[in-house]
Amino acid sequence: MRKEKKPLLYIQQPRMIDVRSNMQNTYKGSAKRAETRPKPVEQVKKEEVEVEAVIEEPTVLTTESYFRPLKPFREMDLEGKISYLEASIMGRAPFPCAFQTDTVSYRGVLRSSDTNTLTIKTFQGEDVVLEKRTVKNIQIIGLK
Repeated sequence: MRKEKKPLLYIQQPRMIDVRSNMQNTYKGSAKRAETRPKPVEQVKKEEVEVEAVIEEPTVLTTESYFRPLKPFREMDLEGKISYLEASIMGRAPFPCAFQTDTVSYRGVLRSSDTNTLTIKTFQGEDVVLEKRTVKNIQIIGLK
């Protein structure tokens, strides 16, 4: 709101015209109301249809089967980590990982896995084949 005060300094200022906004004071509506008459309801003849009882068990997707939250990668067991990395191979960029055995640690990307072996492409460009039983831990190292 504007306060109605005159300026404190009088340095040849032009007269200011007070601008007032025109608010809506009145409202006019139409005097005629549209008459709403209910439409006549037509009665539809229903034909009797014989229905054979077919019992089908509905396939209900529970929220657990539809969406199951993943554990953090660090908390997964070795088989869970391998299956997670296998799923990421199809259609996505592979995750750089560190594959640790008893003696050596390989840094690279999982290429494929069989029932007993893992194929890893290292950052040096070599393809290394490891047995699953020799792998002790897998860590995602990210992009550096």
